[in-house]
Amino acid sequence: MPARFAVQERMHLNRSTSNSYNQALSTLLYWEDPVSWREAQTGLSYLLHRHRDRGGELFTMAAFIAGLIRSMDAAMENLCARTCPPCSNPCCARADVRYDFRDLIFLHCSGTGLPLGQTVSVSGGGACTMLGADGCTLPRVMRPFMCTWYLCPPQMDIVRADPEISFLPDWLKDVKHRRKALEAGFLEMISP
Repeated sequence: MPARFAVQERMHLNRSTSNSYNQALSTLLYWEDPVSWREAQTGLSYLLHRHRDRGGELFTMAAFIAGLIRSMDAAMENLCARTCPPCSNPCCARADVRYDFRDLIFLHCSGTGLPLGQTVSVSGGGACTMLGADGCTLPRVMRPFMCTWYLCPPQMDIVRADPEISFLPDWLKDVKHRRKALEAGFLEMISP
């Protein structure tokens, strides 16, 4: 499926009650190759520009979400510094995490910038393409949200034991909820 139709198909999926159809099509919505990645970015930019008179609230919402993510950054980086280097099987080297539709809407609306490509290689599998020698090469606000959302068991142990960062799970749930609302607002904005 060409990437330019993936956004339209996703709009249909959100209105659909068929979970099996949604799951089957989800593999087509990741824009893994450079051409489909560029098409998806161009399509989203076009839609936001075309409906800019109705999209002001989306930009405000995305800026607020970006602020929440930035406010968690120091705590999250501390968790990663304490748990990732000694980990024998780090997520960034094995997990198949990709930008999803909500990530792209957020990135386009927040103005935080766009990565040059998807986080997985075209062939799939292996380490994240954004993984560098010292960890992720992207600022947290530009990463797929799953990279921030997921707290591994050792990280959760630290969060539970440290009252200064015990707020993280609740803040992450809040960001997740706001991202869902951002997607719904986007789909409503571009709907006829």
